[in-house]
Amino acid sequence: MIRRIGICLSTSWRLFKVFWQTIYGVFRISKLQEPIVSIFGGARVTGEDFYFKKAHELGRRFTELDISVLTGGGPGIMEAASCGVIEAPKGKGRIMGIGVTDLGEEPNQCAQEFFALDYFFARKWLLTHFSSAIVVFPGGFGTLDELSGVLTLIQTKKLARIPIVLFGIEYWQPFMQWVKGEALKHGTIGKDDLKLFTVTDDLEQVFCLIRDECKVK
Repeated sequence: MIRRIGICLSTSWRLFKVFWQTIYGVFRISKLQEPIVSIFGGARVTGEDFYFKKAHELGRRFTELDISVLTGGGPGIMEAASCGVIEAPKGKGRIMGIGVTDLGEEPNQCAQEFFALDYFFARKWLLTHFSSAIVVFPGGFGTLDELSGVLTLIQTKKLARIPIVLFGIEYWQPFMQWVKGEALKHGTIGKDDLKLFTVTDDLEQVFCLIRDECKVK
């Protein structure tokens, strides 16, 4: 009995923390200029990498179009996009990073605003539920988790349909081979699910999709 009470109290305290941290996150995000785009990508991508440079350019061009950016606030792709935003000569868009405590990662040097939560799922909820579009750069397990999570929410109609762009044709090619050659073949996804996202190397197509000026193929 005492053990059960202890488990209930511990769980209640965690839920209380999640609730208030999420409310705090909503308050912080509400101050951003809309529309807002979330950028996902690997923390280990370095400054000389092709995708780092593209994420930097994307962040710069977003803020010039008065689009704000949300990231995980850490290094790699997140830093590239953040630095692109603050180095833009004009524009009302801003950059905000949402980290997770105890990861051992400091907020990147270009994060204009940053706060950290205790739980990954709370951060992912904030990154996905206030974005008009999501751009996914190459990354590892965390990036795949974020991508599959948001696709599942849209697939099951728990999240409104928004543009999802996978940037990097070469990097995402094995993923697409699995999607079309295995998941679709075995019926674990449907043909319409392939329309939930677009794969490209073209920044102009990214802007086209986000502004809803072209059709998703």
